[in-house]
Amino acid sequence: MESIRNDHTFQEKSIWSKTVDIPPRKPLAGSLTVEAAVIGAGMAGILTAFFLKQQGIDVVILEADRIAGGQTKNTTAKITSQHGMIYQKLIKKIGPKNARLYACANEAAVHAYEKLIEKENIDCHFEKLPSYLYTTDENRAKELEQETHAASSLGISAHFTKVNDLPFETAAAVRLIIRHSFIHWNS
Repeated sequence: MESIRNDHTFQEKSIWSKTVDIPPRKPLAGSLTVEAAVIGAGMAGILTAFFLKQQGIDVVILEADRIAGGQTKNTTAKITSQHGMIYQKLIKKIGPKNARLYACANEAAVHAYEKLIEKENIDCHFEKLPSYLYTTDENRAKELEQETHAASSLGISAHFTKVNDLPFETAAAVRLIIRHSFIHWNS
């Protein structure tokens, strides 16, 4: 589905990865014994390690490259329940009940990040913004309208629009009311 895009994924690098410089960390010197190891230092890995630590579990995060250097880097550092054209497919493949569970789990994760940032007073430029899944191809507009209905049927606040506030022309878009974004990272 090359002509349907999620924010700026058509670019070589995300805007976030072009404008944020996360300094490299030194490799682990020697060995370490812990109760749990989290593989990957993206947003999901860091959140997982945080919650394990909150439960009193001794944890280490293992990262092959840089913090937020994998999937997180290429998502413009956003957290959202909108992950491309997924909800129509989920409803067809696993049924509306299970698709709703997936949607609710994603919505809960978004809110968990927000609560954590507020509770811990984390200075990370966290901001609520709309999220778009869009196309520049008029022939694909109906697919986005169907995805909007699918997402809405699962409880996600999604709206179909032909006129939007993106800085370029589009044929149609699914607009999620709230997504959360880390504008830049304070190290």
